Amino acid sequence: MADSLKAHVDISSKGADQFVELYYKVFDTQRPVLNRLYRDSSAILWNGNAFSGITPFAEFYNKLSTSEHSIICYDCHPLPTQTGPNTPGSIIVNVSGTVRYSNENKDRLFSQSFVLSPDPTNGSFYVWSDCFRFV
Repeated sequence: MADSLKAHVDISSKGADQFVELYYKVFDTQRPVLNRLYRDSSAILWNGNAFSGITPFAEFYNKLSTSEHSIICYDCHPLPTQTGPNTPGSIIVNVSGTVRYSNENKDRLFSQSFVLSPDPTNGSFYVWSDCFRFV
């Protein structure tokens, strides 16, 4: 059991490393393709604004000024949602950092939490839940 838990934590950690690097790079440099990380069923809360699904959220974030994120720290852990021994479970990822939008003259602190769920159609993960807040 301990080996199994350690394996899930290691897989979650590697997945979080890859996700955090990819997500903020895409948000800052290729925002129009960010929607590929979400699904129509994704639940999104962006600084108090709720979005149900990717289409209204994409319309919102594509109107934001260009940005530059700097990650201070992040952490993750697996969620107990496995359906089988070789099926990955969901991962929660918590991120803290700063962001500067081109129409602002200072960096803003933010906190963002994601729940990444496995996509059985292609073996990757997608953003099932996203909660962003300026601090």
